[in-house]
Amino acid sequence: MTNFKHINKGRLITVGFAVPMILWAFGSGPDPNSEGGPGGNASACAQAGCHTGTSLNPSGGNVALQFPSGLTYTPGVKQRIKVVITDSSSAVRRYGFQLSARLGSNETRGQAGRFENVSSATIILCGNGQERSGSGNCAASNPLEFIEHGMASTSGTFEVDWTPPASDVGAVKFYVAGNAANGNSSSSGDRIHTANATINFQAASGGGNRPEIKSGGVVVIGSYAPGVVTGSWISIFGNNLSTTTKDWGGLISAAGAFPTAIDGVSVTVDGKAAFMNYVSPGQVNIQVPDLAGKIGPVQVIVKNAAGESLPFSVTASKENPSLFSYAVGTKNYPAAVRGDAAIIGPAGTAGVVPAKTGEVILIFGTGFGPTNPVVAPGRTFSGAAPLVDRVQMRIGGVSVTPSFDGLSGPGLNQFNVTVPQLANGEHRIEMTINGVSIQTGLLLAVQN
Repeated sequence: MTNFKHINKGRLITVGFAVPMILWAFGSGPDPNSEGGPGGNASACAQAGCHTGTSLNPSGGNVALQFPSGLTYTPGVKQRIKVVITDSSSAVRRYGFQLSARLGSNETRGQAGRFENVSSATIILCGNGQERSGSGNCAASNPLEFIEHGMASTSGTFEVDWTPPASDVGAVKFYVAGNAANGNSSSSGDRIHTANATINFQAASGGGNRPEIKSGGVVVIGSYAPGVVTGSWISIFGNNLSTTTKDWGGLISAAGAFPTAIDGVSVTVDGKAAFMNYVSPGQVNIQVPDLAGKIGPVQVIVKNAAGESLPFSVTASKENPSLFSYAVGTKNYPAAVRGDAAIIGPAGTAGVVPAKTGEVILIFGTGFGPTNPVVAPGRTFSGAAPLVDRVQMRIGGVSVTPSFDGLSGPGLNQFNVTVPQLANGEHRIEMTINGVSIQTGLLLAVQN
């Protein structure tokens, strides 16, 4: 296996002789998608131009993957995987391999976790054939990683490090090709073996009562859209989050500081203590702490007496706008009141009244982003802090401009809106801020 299909990118050595200088390339592994996985050549490297003359998976040999914890992974916890190639052919002199890890839900383009080199014996390629930088990621257009030998080895065993995704992504499928080669300085006669293995999520150790955040379980209150924004109110859904059901009653300090724990249950967002509003076994409500302008992935962790949940990765953004709402039958209406505090809702529903053209109503939500002046989360607040960025709003297709849009309470966005000229009936509410929209399907009931 001294004649390879391509050279190892950027790894050239100079050898001096009495004759003119010669450049020698280290031997290197196959091109991406040669491990037998979806999107590549079904025969892996056998008879595909880099190794020829034998059938795929000949008798007398195999390639196997050895996982330190069996066929399971704990999200975010690194494990060292062994690739073991065996072959009984007496001609075998060298070994090589290629390995990928793919999401079971998207094996063609879904990269699962991240590979790291254990030694200089391996390299990591992206789907475009370029070597992945040590701390970087493959481009979104070629997201898959392929770890492989950087040069031929006389050992049939290679080690690689793999860190799973930070949350439960379901099944992860590994594809591997191993080359048992004869070292005849050509591509002929080498023996290619392939295998695959599926591993599944396993909760971290620490007891059956350890808190667990469900997939998709960190959402803004109201729209239930995933994500976090400094100061916004969010819900966390899961299992074993608390052994009690309790809100923050009696836990706000005399100085107005919100609690960071209720009955021993606490939450961190990006390592910062969140402000607790409500806990129960299946749901926790918090106000997001100050994320100091961070945009991008952050980790949410729930902690109680049984331990900590696995880190749950969610996206922090400048705004994740949501209106509070309630349902009547199959329809959703905004949490809105008139100036006299009467709740706005559909005609004929007990306890609510429809809006009227020309009257000012107050609509409430969370997650609309920064204000001026800044209002720090985690404390009582009453007043008026306008949004830095204005919202665009339409009711029944008619553009309206709130006379006030900002915070009127801790994490509580308020919009003072004059109802435009509309016919009796129910009219769709639309709002955006910086191009980000609230949830769809909210209706304002109007009866003049």
